[in-house]
Amino acid sequence: MERRLFLQKTCVSCAGLLGLGIIASSLQSCAPIPFIALDSNTTDDIQVPESQFIEEQNVLILKHKSWDVDLLLVKNVDKKTKDASYHVLKMQCTHNPNPLSATKHGLTCATHGSTFDLDGEVTLQPATKSLEKYLTEVKNKTIHIKLPS
Repeated sequence: MERRLFLQKTCVSCAGLLGLGIIASSLQSCAPIPFIALDSNTTDDIQVPESQFIEEQNVLILKHKSWDVDLLLVKNVDKKTKDASYHVLKMQCTHNPNPLSATKHGLTCATHGSTFDLDGEVTLQPATKSLEKYLTEVKNKTIHIKLPS
């Protein structure tokens, strides 16, 4: 094989592998967010085992048959201590009461395009108010979520 043809085939192969790597990493961020279907009768004191979060996962959607809107349970890990803390966001836009879709990086309103980060803060208007946020408490490796009655 002559040198020019060898270099051409090698460059095309490398470019193809690089392109596949980029596509694979971008598709990973499109992976669906895992959810938990809650079936307890209690809707003001939700309990979720910490083990529901698999490695490298930072969000879980909580669904309950009596709720109009799902909740997003967000895990924050302190980089120094590796301790986890949690909070919950109501997946409802503050601009118009529309449901939000979630990714592992934030939430989006499909109706008017508002976006929110995982702390519930607005990152793109027309929404101007932060999302409703609920604090949690961890006891015996179980996340306790107190919701308003």
